[in-house]
Amino acid sequence: MRSRVLALTLAGCGTWLGSAGVSMAAEPEARGSGATTATAPAGRGAVVVAIGSGVEAAAKPLAREIYRDEALRPSLDDRAARVLAGEAVAADAPAKERELAEVRSALTTNDDAPSRRLLASLGAEQKAEIVVAVSMAGDRPVARVLRVGTARYESIELGPTIERSEAGEIRYTWPGAAATLRKLVIVPQAAAPAPLAPKQTSTKAPAKPEEPTPKPFYKSAWFWGPVGAIVAAGAAVLITSKVTEDSTGMVRLRGQVAP
Repeated sequence: MRSRVLALTLAGCGTWLGSAGVSMAAEPEARGSGATTATAPAGRGAVVVAIGSGVEAAAKPLAREIYRDEALRPSLDDRAARVLAGEAVAADAPAKERELAEVRSALTTNDDAPSRRLLASLGAEQKAEIVVAVSMAGDRPVARVLRVGTARYESIELGPTIERSEAGEIRYTWPGAAATLRKLVIVPQAAAPAPLAPKQTSTKAPAKPEEPTPKPFYKSAWFWGPVGAIVAAGAAVLITSKVTEDSTGMVRLRGQVAP
């Protein structure tokens, strides 16, 4: 298993480097000469990735919050969205799904080059512009933002509002997260309508009906979750969230621990 994870890690780094148009051998020369290295083509939106164990309960609500925003929604299928958010994979799941889960399990929160490049490679594979990496900092979840094209973390950190019920159940919400992340992505502009072409009589045979496509993940029951509870809580906790900036320039968006 260790050798397989190492192979996946090296393959992930290689994928990112190849898509970025640079190589490890050429990197020192480029830095020394002051040349600007090419970056990978910009993807679309943000993909949420859970790193480590015990993160799924916090990563899923953040994924729902982000994927509801059309400007942040990546090109994901339902199963990939679930796996990346930390959901367990069945033993008889397709090989591609199991490999995605293995790569996710190999990710770390380290800020070294191999860790960042593997995470960037995962984001590039999902055609995302940024990766929102959710992990646990002690007993509290935290989300950091990595830009896929540069494999570097942005100076921003997101924290949830934590609500505990009388029965001891913990629920996480991420007020203000989507609005904050919209400032970091390229918002697609609506294309101008094409001019109407003159109507022509066609002699072609009727086109065959298209095969049904899989349901998009943002239309699944998993994606929406407890909508009513989230909307009701969001209006209340948004007032108590705050943005702070520390001496290093790191911007932190924090919620609160509700009683």
